[in-house]
Amino acid sequence: MTIAGWRVSPPTIPPDKAAIPREDLEYFPRVREGEHPLFWEFPAYLDNPNCRWLQALKEMYAMPIVFPASLSPEAGLMLHGLIRNIKPRVIVEIGTFCSVSTHWMASALAENGGNGVIHAFDDFGPIHKGPWRDVEMLTGRLDFVKDRLAKAGLLDRVVFHPGDSPTELVKAREELARAGGVQFAFIDGDHTVGGALQDLWAVEPVLNTGGYAMLHDTYPEQCGGHEGPRHILDHLATVGAGLYESCEFYLSPLNYGMGLLRRIG
Repeated sequence: MTIAGWRVSPPTIPPDKAAIPREDLEYFPRVREGEHPLFWEFPAYLDNPNCRWLQALKEMYAMPIVFPASLSPEAGLMLHGLIRNIKPRVIVEIGTFCSVSTHWMASALAENGGNGVIHAFDDFGPIHKGPWRDVEMLTGRLDFVKDRLAKAGLLDRVVFHPGDSPTELVKAREELARAGGVQFAFIDGDHTVGGALQDLWAVEPVLNTGGYAMLHDTYPEQCGGHEGPRHILDHLATVGAGLYESCEFYLSPLNYGMGLLRRIG
């Protein structure tokens, strides 16, 4: 097609296009041997003594238990910004862990004003030692999470659903539907293929058209071999009843990856 006045000719469009391996993409972040951080460093630009929830987050990031499974401050700030811009009324969080991600989202709801709430689904069981984490929390995780959110002034923004996440989500569907459905789901629970699919299938019936689902740990090469979130992204057309578009984000300083889905049908 030629249109008079165009200054740039249209490209030659190849009949078949194929994505290159993601590790070959420009800017794909890597941590080289010997460079792995030992803790999350809280940025000085977030250290606002007049902001209650930021000070609470600063204290949490100093706790060894939150590393490396919780969102980094940079990833948390991105999640916070999404909630500030999307302005969901109802959020489902699958996999609360120590509640770092809960803090980032609940603080955004508070900043947005209104009655936005997070429904947090987690078994709230013991946290054992693991790679890069030499501490554990064998009991009292739900009480710990509630205490931390109360200290941040955010406890009233969260409704807790202890137990097996897919099971409890199915039980809560009627409640979520009465609230107008879910506009944002943060899926960061069971990272096996089966577990991630169960979490998606449990929340999908109440995820509004136009609503978003965020997957954490989407690069198994860098996050301990977690295959579930990657499987969802690579098979979106066949694993979900709805129609979705997606965008992936690199994370700093450890690129565990996040994928943002938007339900468009």
